[in-house]
Amino acid sequence: MTAHGRFEIVDLSIPFHVGMPKYDASWFPAFTVSEVSPESMPEAQWKRRFTTLGLFAHNGTHVETSDHAFKDGKTICQYDLARFAGVPTILDLSMVPDATEIDVDLVKGGLPQVTDLQKDSGRILLIRTGHNDRAWGTDDFWKRSPYLSEEAAQTIAGAGFGFVGLDFQTEKPGERNFVVHKALLSRGVLLCEYLVNLHRLSPESIFIATPLSIRDVEASPARAIALNFHQPLAHGV
Repeated sequence: MTAHGRFEIVDLSIPFHVGMPKYDASWFPAFTVSEVSPESMPEAQWKRRFTTLGLFAHNGTHVETSDHAFKDGKTICQYDLARFAGVPTILDLSMVPDATEIDVDLVKGGLPQVTDLQKDSGRILLIRTGHNDRAWGTDDFWKRSPYLSEEAAQTIAGAGFGFVGLDFQTEKPGERNFVVHKALLSRGVLLCEYLVNLHRLSPESIFIATPLSIRDVEASPARAIALNFHQPLAHGV
């Protein structure tokens, strides 16, 4: 957490680093860093460093769009930046044990009642279990995560949220039909996976998770942060 005048900045992102955890699949690439040494440039007496990053858009903290699951989906750069920031609704499910389904009753019990007139694509929902904080980097991280049920995802999308951020695995471990992703992304909901430190948000926090500006891609790493204000927002930043 970094102090900055009237507010504090909370880092909600998992950092990229060589050897970082990755999903256990042969097709899932590791994060890589390599040095570039231009032959045309002689050695200088000051530090010159050029780095190539081997990023996979679905590792670390990242945002996904409907193009991830549907051939006619929208890509990252087709969304206005306003969709990636706002004052979030926080659904505290920290009581949910590992390897447990987050069902529709848990979701309905924690979400505020919203009328149709209050629904808009700019609303952000963050679901906190603490799993990523507890288990990131452990051998069985993906095997014992809580997960959303398809019906719970449909309920969230039906409640009018346009952005959903999670600190646990989206799908049930072993799920192959992508049912939760499809339930959210088919309704135009943006999905942010692998968040951490959601317990540090205050009721008036501003959440920001802006992806890299890359055309024609379905997902992108994002530096997710929260701004915690020391005084009400009405007084300004």
